[in-house]
Amino acid sequence: MISIIGYAKINDDNFDQIISSNKNLLILFTSKNCGYCQIAKKNLNQVIDSFPEILVYECSILNSQKIVERYQVSSVPILKLFIGGKVVYTAFGIRESSDLYYQIKSFL
Repeated sequence: MISIIGYAKINDDNFDQIISSNKNLLILFTSKNCGYCQIAKKNLNQVIDSFPEILVYECSILNSQKIVERYQVSSVPILKLFIGGKVVYTAFGIRESSDLYYQIKSFL
């Protein structure tokens, strides 16, 4: 199982470059002390291996104010699936792994 904790972090400095250079991205917006974010990571880890064509990044809202404003992230955890640089799916709060699997699969 791939752990998204080891994946690169995305922030205001590298966001535009990462979005423009990757076709399929899933970004998990989190906060350092958010217990719900840890559950969201665990559920995402259970399904992400099924989608090798998607790169997963974690975005700390504390270090990414421009991204937070651009995508109107008002709470965490939030998942956003980008395909071709555009947001095609947003999941608010905690999603069960089976729900995540079928939602992501529907966009690929």
